[in-house]
Amino acid sequence: MEHGLSEREAEVLSLVVMKKTNQEIADELVLAVGTIKSHVHNLVKKTGTKNREDLIVDFWQS
Repeated sequence: MEHGLSEREAEVLSLVVMKKTNQEIADELVLAVGTIKSHVHNLVKKTGTKNREDLIVDFWQS
């Protein structure tokens, strides 16, 4: 996967780009909110973005 993302991280990224909240993502994937926060943190680090908003801007067209 691009940026070395796991399948789950890619799945979370697609939901982040859809502007879903951590709670909405957790509910959809049946995971804890803390797990989603960890995934988002890892996504920011792996993609070299600064925050969630940058993830949305950088990956909206991807």
